[in-house]
Amino acid sequence: MTHRSVNRIIAAGIFLVAEALYLSTMAPTFSFWDCGEVIATSRTLGIPHPPGAPLYLLVGHLFSLLPFFDDIGARINFFSTLISSTTIMLTYLIIVRLIAMYREMKPEAWSLPEKIAAWGGAAVGALALAFSDSFWFNATETGLWAASSLLTATIFWMMLSWHDEDPAPGSERWLLGVIYMIGLSIGVHLLCLLALFSLVLIYYFKKYTVTPKSFGLMMLFSLALFFLIYKLIIKGIPVLLVTTSWWGLIAVLAALISGIWYSHQKRIPLMNLALLSVVLLILGYTSYVLIFVRAHAGPPINENDPSTLQAFFSYVNREQYGEWPLWPRRWSPEPVYQYFYQKYSSEWDYFWRYQLNQMYLRYFGWQFIGRSSDVEGAVVDWGKLWGLPFLVGLFGAWSHFRKNWKMALPVAVLFVMTGVILVLYLNQPEPQPRERDYSYVGSFFAFALWIGIGVERLFAWLSAKMKSLDTKQLAWLAIAVVASGLLSINGRMLMANYRTHDRSGNYVPWDWAWNMLQSCDKDAILFTNGDNDTFPLWYLQEVERIRTDVRVVNLSLANTGWYLLQLKHDSPRGAKPVNIDMRDDDLGNISYVPVDSVEVAVPAGREVRKLYDDARRSGVTLPGAPSDSLRWTLRPTLTYQGEGFLRPQDIAVYAIVVDNFGKRPIYFALTVDPAEMTGLDRNLRLEGLVYRVVPLGSASPLSFADPGTLYGNLFNAYRYRNTGNLAVNIDETSRNLLGNYPPLFARLAMTLAASPDAPVMVPDASGVRKSARSGSLSLDVLDRYSRLFPLARFPVTPKLAGSVATLYAAGGANEKAYPYIHYLETLAAQSSAGREPELYFTLAQAYRSAGKVREAESIMNDLEMALPELRKRLDSLKQ
Repeated sequence: MTHRSVNRIIAAGIFLVAEALYLSTMAPTFSFWDCGEVIATSRTLGIPHPPGAPLYLLVGHLFSLLPFFDDIGARINFFSTLISSTTIMLTYLIIVRLIAMYREMKPEAWSLPEKIAAWGGAAVGALALAFSDSFWFNATETGLWAASSLLTATIFWMMLSWHDEDPAPGSERWLLGVIYMIGLSIGVHLLCLLALFSLVLIYYFKKYTVTPKSFGLMMLFSLALFFLIYKLIIKGIPVLLVTTSWWGLIAVLAALISGIWYSHQKRIPLMNLALLSVVLLILGYTSYVLIFVRAHAGPPINENDPSTLQAFFSYVNREQYGEWPLWPRRWSPEPVYQYFYQKYSSEWDYFWRYQLNQMYLRYFGWQFIGRSSDVEGAVVDWGKLWGLPFLVGLFGAWSHFRKNWKMALPVAVLFVMTGVILVLYLNQPEPQPRERDYSYVGSFFAFALWIGIGVERLFAWLSAKMKSLDTKQLAWLAIAVVASGLLSINGRMLMANYRTHDRSGNYVPWDWAWNMLQSCDKDAILFTNGDNDTFPLWYLQEVERIRTDVRVVNLSLANTGWYLLQLKHDSPRGAKPVNIDMRDDDLGNISYVPVDSVEVAVPAGREVRKLYDDARRSGVTLPGAPSDSLRWTLRPTLTYQGEGFLRPQDIAVYAIVVDNFGKRPIYFALTVDPAEMTGLDRNLRLEGLVYRVVPLGSASPLSFADPGTLYGNLFNAYRYRNTGNLAVNIDETSRNLLGNYPPLFARLAMTLAASPDAPVMVPDASGVRKSARSGSLSLDVLDRYSRLFPLARFPVTPKLAGSVATLYAAGGANEKAYPYIHYLETLAAQSSAGREPELYFTLAQAYRSAGKVREAESIMNDLEMALPELRKRLDSLKQ
């Protein structure tokens, strides 16, 4: 068989291996963070947050229509697996082509050992990328990073294809294809633009003699080309549209087409190529017309409403995020960032220690050295992968520069541009809401090329040392080197990463959204706060059409006028508009308002009757008498130069509550910080993953719960698929959000156990209420909690563990209390009474409740011995 045939078969085989892996570990539905929003807007062709990804939305919409999976999210996740597997296949092909370039002979002329080393080394490098932490993570969920990686690999491969064909007639088609792919990539992610510098280098080395002058001119040309695309096309076309409307763009295109015709007639190839390139860039960029057109259709998800040219300009240019400088590095005036900035002695100290080391080198180490765990803040662990991928990659980079520095340099430039230079550009403040390793997959792709080259060069080095070997023996040597790479690099990476990247049974995001929506009464208004309590709900409402009557009000977006106007006027999927009496002009220009503390009273309407009815159905007594109005104190949430202000979102919450309370149920998501509730935290009733606004003031914030409603949600309405199945991997974000459930079960159990002999009415699975003894029901609650949220997966606070142990013991179930007592013992063994007296006191109480008096007394003795030290610490704090 020819090299081309074998090479293609191996490439196809690598694609199938990667695809089988990604399919087997793919998320069965949407994931947290942006995934729910991207899938929902792909399915409905809505408008996601700026700057959008119109090309991705179009292709994602196509995949959402294919009946491969019942779950729409899984269909678009499947798209991610396909494009990621294609990227791995292209990585293999690129490595083989790079090897051919520095061997300086046609692959057909290679000996059998050389073929085995080249094919095998390329396979090791490609699979190293496939099994790497961040790339694998991106491949099994819906997101833009997998598509961005494919476009980067495709552009690089096409440029090498041009390099191989030039100067044959027609080779320019590869250059035009590269430019068009860059134009298309704008509709996915701008990261692909950073590959431009590598592409120019490849062209330069092929066409020009390297001299200091020509190299300097090439660098200037690279920068000029980058700014031409970024400034004149990506940013300039929206400016042109704003200033001249569509006629300006039409005139520019007409001028370009005339120039192409002229250069063709006059046989001016360079001019023709340049003008064609500009047209193809603009043609690829036209995917953004989708954003403008769909905004006019007013889809339910229509972020920033870019339906006017001015709004479209703002959308494409990401104006809502503001701008950040390249210097200083500690640039943000936000108090939270200013607090963390104080840890660093200078701008350079901040850059090296946080931005470069923490936010890039650590991520790089995760891929090719090892990651200590799957939790946020995980460090580099040499024991995971033994550092072999990293060391082989370094050897490959060194060897590549020795053999063919002209092709090694473009790889190095891609590695640096999508790594260190991206760090410089992003200038990220500390802290970040989550790990950002996915941003640097382009850099990891470049390094994987060197891993493949490193394996091939290792064979070359060994064969040079063993000159006495014949061809057959060299073939076996090549097989041994490749097999060692497959086992020690790819095999080890697969073993280390498989468990933490297997999402095949993780339904937490879907169930989380379901549970939150099912907590709300009909036509409710639900205040949410961030991505993970908003985007999943959007997915269920827009894609699955579940509980579309609930109006989700995101507090972050409530700082913008366009969003508040949509809440007021739009009826997505037939939902009722949110009544807001403020004038549209005031809403559209909402801003900070100076204010003193204000006492607010709103008629309670039917909410009073609701409280009495729920108490009667549950057979419990309300903690106080409901008021005929909702009363609370509205206080400034921001102080600036001694004056108090309300933020736009605070004004929105106030207006929505005042204009809708008593007419529609109003809720806050459990994840909303009490500081965001504008003083309503004493007028809330816990009902599960939501708090309902009620006309009953609690003695302390968030202290009121209705056991009947809470029981009905936790036992009958909510879904908890695979939370208690330790064989199913659940990622950290999902685990963290699931951590909101144990306190709910404990809260319900404690409420019931407070009057163990009292009867209480709770609904069964069919909704029919039944009478039960509170004490026995409390044990049922704890049993369900223990099954669904085992301590092995969901560690809890010592206080919560002590409460569960005490409740079990009080109910006569000591054997069920022991796992929680053992949990406390384990925590105590890792600390001391002097360092964590509260933990030790909680353990003593748990011992005493379980009848272990001697053990309780021993703990108390430890606490007494630690008292002098504790007093000293308290005195020092007072001073």
